[in-house]
Amino acid sequence: MKFSVVTILPELIEPALTAGVVGRARESGIITVETVNPRDFTTDRHRTVDDNPYGGGPGMVMKVEPLLAAIGRSAGEPPAHRIFLSPAGTPLTQARVKELAALPHLVLVCGRYEGIDQRVIDLAIDEELSIGDYVLSGGELGALVIIDAVSRFVPGVLGEATSTDDESHAAGMLEYPQYTRPPKLTGIKNGEPVELEVPAVLSSGNHAVIAAWRRAQSISRTAQRRPDLFAAATLSKADRKGLPPDLRTRTHLALIHHPCVDRTGKLVTTSLTNFDVHDLARSTMTYGLAAYHIVTPITVHREKAAHIASLWLEDEAARAEAARAPSAGSRASALALVRTADSVETVLAELTAEYGRPPVVVGTSARPESFPWAPRRSPSELLAEATLDPGPLLILLGTGWGLADELIPSVSRVLAPIEGASDWNHLSVRSAGAILLDRLFGR
Repeated sequence: MKFSVVTILPELIEPALTAGVVGRARESGIITVETVNPRDFTTDRHRTVDDNPYGGGPGMVMKVEPLLAAIGRSAGEPPAHRIFLSPAGTPLTQARVKELAALPHLVLVCGRYEGIDQRVIDLAIDEELSIGDYVLSGGELGALVIIDAVSRFVPGVLGEATSTDDESHAAGMLEYPQYTRPPKLTGIKNGEPVELEVPAVLSSGNHAVIAAWRRAQSISRTAQRRPDLFAAATLSKADRKGLPPDLRTRTHLALIHHPCVDRTGKLVTTSLTNFDVHDLARSTMTYGLAAYHIVTPITVHREKAAHIASLWLEDEAARAEAARAPSAGSRASALALVRTADSVETVLAELTAEYGRPPVVVGTSARPESFPWAPRRSPSELLAEATLDPGPLLILLGTGWGLADELIPSVSRVLAPIEGASDWNHLSVRSAGAILLDRLFGR
């Protein structure tokens, strides 16, 4: 495979490719790397490759003529695949790296200064790629990244052809941790001596058990460190068998009427409405949650909620008896999920008794400053984290002007506020609850 690097600083490229896997591949002729300098295609004595930008502004822009000539010289006929390294490009992924490795010749164009004339991109670039959401002084480091990453997939470059199969991102997951000798290591961490051992499973000799352990570690790492990858991952039946039960079946939604605050910040207990009972019960049912809790210290309100639910259940029972069969997907099925409690503490005690461990309590608020002690989580981050935790998940929704956070110290996570297209952020609690559940559990 051939790589041509168009750069005004070839001295940045050559030294980085003389050692390691890529260096050995060059020596053996499996890959070839050349550099082409746009300065060699200039006509003035200063070998000028940049000029002032049209429209003004800081910095200089790389000129059209030298770049087009250098790219043309590098690409040949028919032209090779021409890539411009740019922070405005499509993010480079392992999947794209593998695709690029199937091409015979890549031309990597490295910009400098404020960039290159757009007409060069329009005329002579097939693809723009970015190696991350940050800005470098030029494209040379990005070109080296592509050469190294792509070369690993070229047959004969790696001593073991399957080495790329278990690496991070190879199957949309991060790689499992690696260990070598010695089996025990004594070190210092946070000023204290610690002894670290290689996991015993890796010395068991049971390759199936080792493979299962590595896969579980890969899943766990991905969920914790890259929830975006975890959310997009396709898990097999075997993968899911090693995970706790489906998170939805362990998730409980609670509508809190006390402790809440009013618009002045005063502690209040809010009233219960019929909509509070019906709408969030239906959302709970739609997304497959375990139960919906209505929390209020007012006895008559708890009785009202239970009465509304019982009416629907009794009506459904009568309809089923008359029809000799229950109706599927009725509202009564949603109302059957309603539970009532006099306080958040009561819900915590009930769930702890039900699951044998306390729930992870998640607060919600339209105010970014709420629950300052609890770490913020996006829906994907919370989903990835809670999927690996075998315990229940309890999501609290506040009424009035929100939860009185200082009176709910059990909150250990906070979902980031819902943000729309405007600065106005006063959704009804029923709308906010439905949006949050869809972001967490929607397809």
